[in-house]
Amino acid sequence: MQLIATQTFILSSTEVNSALEGYILMIAAIIMKPIKLTFIFMFLALQVNAQYPFEKYDSLTYRQFNNWKKYDWTEKKKIIHQTLSIRSFYKNHDSLTIQLTSFTDKWDSSYIRIYRNKQQEQLLFEPMAFTEYNLWSSLIVADFNGDSLQDLKLNAAYMGNGLASMNARVIYLFQTKDEKFKKVSFMDKLEYGNRMERDFNRDGNYEIITMTLNGYQGHNYWTFDLFNYENGKLVNVDDKFDYPIMVQFLFKRNYKVTDKISGSRMKEFKLKELKDLDVK
Repeated sequence: MQLIATQTFILSSTEVNSALEGYILMIAAIIMKPIKLTFIFMFLALQVNAQYPFEKYDSLTYRQFNNWKKYDWTEKKKIIHQTLSIRSFYKNHDSLTIQLTSFTDKWDSSYIRIYRNKQQEQLLFEPMAFTEYNLWSSLIVADFNGDSLQDLKLNAAYMGNGLASMNARVIYLFQTKDEKFKKVSFMDKLEYGNRMERDFNRDGNYEIITMTLNGYQGHNYWTFDLFNYENGKLVNVDDKFDYPIMVQFLFKRNYKVTDKISGSRMKEFKLKELKDLDVK
């Protein structure tokens, strides 16, 4: 008969408890993993879908152009031209060329030239310099006011620091019935290079949304106002849509209209006149 030696392992209570704890943690990790993943996906979805209240309304379909040609005449004339052409812009398929002329020794003045088939049609003054660095977005083409005529839009940064880096010049060139342009420009604050217009009541005249920073009872708030282009000027239409709305400025993303200020008190912050408004 062959004897088979056997060994008996005796675990202390501490070792048993440690083994059980490890096993329990492993099971918990398996169970909690889907919950954690679900939470992460929900968090990401909230971040992606977070938006200001006005972003739920219809936005325009833009055509965008960014093929600017730069002509640097700094040494001879102290000017810089930036030119862009769009084929078949007008209803009869004539081309349009826009030329931005800035002075290297004057950073508060420029000229906007409009050409039709290489023939200059308009010369418009703009109290803002244009460079290849401060044109935040492409030249935007769309019918902003619903008159079936193509308009133009430019955004140019003031190139500041901190919150001042959001300061921008918003320039609209509204096409008129005689196929000329009415220039309306003003200072605004932009977060992402361009704020899209929205059609709150679906009348085809898209609301232009402006953004200012106001202080109230020790806190700062982003204030959003609404304007329409009517009869050659921008008109505040806050009352029509129960605006302005105010969102507290925080050191993180925040899209929620504050509940710290009543709607009636918000109306006291209505933007009556656009900052540095220039109409030509």
